[in-house]
Amino acid sequence: MTKAKTAGTAKRAKAEASAAMDTTTKMLDESMEQFSGFAGKFGEYAESGLKAFSERTAASTDMARELSSRNMDFFTKSLEQGVEATQAITSAKDVREVMEIQAGFAKSMFTAYTKEMNAQAELCMSAWRSAAKPFMAFGAK
Repeated sequence: MTKAKTAGTAKRAKAEASAAMDTTTKMLDESMEQFSGFAGKFGEYAESGLKAFSERTAASTDMARELSSRNMDFFTKSLEQGVEATQAITSAKDVREVMEIQAGFAKSMFTAYTKEMNAQAELCMSAWRSAAKPFMAFGAK
């Protein structure tokens, strides 16, 4: 009877060990599936982030070109207006006329400068909003 009892205990221990191994294997498989899912999501986020970064880099290059072009146009117009004001001053008949020409030139330049800086600031803000959209959407997920 002792031998039979020992054999039964051994079979039960072996069955319990086998069940524990099966449970452990199942838990490891589930954990690996979860990890694989997380890795896949991370890969998707990284890919979409890099794509958005690439698109925004191209857009920022275009924006830099636009701003440079606008600055050169403004500079050219300012020089032309400065030359015109200088010519008008040299042909002025008295000091009062010179002061009027200078005041008109300063006022028109200040107005033009303010208008141009506001336009460029709006372009930059628009570009920033556009650039931030993919990353804001990423944070909302």
